[in-house]
Amino acid sequence: VPDIAKKFVREDKLILNGFEIVRGDIIKVVGQYGTKFKFDSLVTNTDTGAVWVDCFEVFRASASAYRSFRPEMVKRIPQRGKRAKRVV
Repeated sequence: VPDIAKKFVREDKLILNGFEIVRGDIIKVVGQYGTKFKFDSLVTNTDTGAVWVDCFEVFRASASAYRSFRPEMVKRIPQRGKRAKRVV
């Protein structure tokens, strides 16, 4: 593993307002109107402390562009027919 890759820590889930978002969940991003994204991971740079969310832009029901956003820009989309469990 290259040295540069060692300073990035990836997590497959994100806790947002007490709800858990896991890899593959559909999310929205503040300021990206009408666009949905598929959550991939929460990344932390251990050198600088910077944190961001990696996701795929969903266009016509398929994943396309790979995008990154600050965690505070993420909005959860409630799942229909699936009761969301609140994480305390």
